[in-house]
Amino acid sequence: MQRLRIWVRNVFGFSRSEANGFLILLPAMLLILFSYPIYRAFFYHAEISDQAEQARIDSLIAQWEFNPSPGPEPSQYTLFPFDPNTATRTAFDSLGMPAFLSDRIVKYRSKGGRFRAPGDLLKIYGLDSALFQRLYPFIRIAPHTASPTGPKATRKKDARTPPPIILQDLNQADTSQLKTIRGIGPVLARRIVKFRDGLGGFIDQNQVTEIYGLDSVVIDRIKSRFYVAPQFKPLRLNINTATETELSNHPYIRSKIAKSIVAYRFQHGSFERIDDLLKIDLIDQTLFDRIKPYLSIGQ
Repeated sequence: MQRLRIWVRNVFGFSRSEANGFLILLPAMLLILFSYPIYRAFFYHAEISDQAEQARIDSLIAQWEFNPSPGPEPSQYTLFPFDPNTATRTAFDSLGMPAFLSDRIVKYRSKGGRFRAPGDLLKIYGLDSALFQRLYPFIRIAPHTASPTGPKATRKKDARTPPPIILQDLNQADTSQLKTIRGIGPVLARRIVKFRDGLGGFIDQNQVTEIYGLDSVVIDRIKSRFYVAPQFKPLRLNINTATETELSNHPYIRSKIAKSIVAYRFQHGSFERIDDLLKIDLIDQTLFDRIKPYLSIGQ
């Protein structure tokens, strides 16, 4: 310490008392000088790390709250014949039915409810048409299921049993069949048939969403009562012979598109492939994919 005091006095020209004061203050100055870097090195990053980890956890919790864990993929479902009057929760789970729906079905049965026809499943709140359509071919209701006990067992024997719902081909349905759907009157029924015939037939159920005047509730009812056969082939327009009027009558082909198709054919000759339509500026990939199923180039 004596040597350090002498060195300080020689270097800085301090008096004995000034050198003593400097040596007393030196540790405090060094502590202040290096305290911030030490804090950043050992504590600041830990806080940042903790904050980042907490933010990640909060984000995951938010995702779980707003995006409930999905059920099994469709490939994991096992479809098999079942009777909704006797099937267990385990059976419903294997069929890909959400737990809350199987609980409602079991509760409905425990209160005396009974499914007399496949369509009665649609009485269960929350059972959508997509799930019903997947299960429909496998629903088997035993003709002699024991009568339920409870309040509903006291019904009059002559009470009218609801007629079973039989899925019908949407491409074969007439206006009278369409009008059996609640929410569809004569005007909408004719509009559906006109749109279908103008297309050349539906190739997908979702095409009914393009019809003006049909709300989502009515559309769901249509989907629960009608189907589009997978093997159905729509009527096709021959783009090498169809007139501008014939082309523009198709719901997906505007008059400008029809005119450009005929003009291209006049300038370049017959189309060799349907894909040649993409050479027309007005036809983009989206429109092409939409109209392709309804077009042909002839033989």
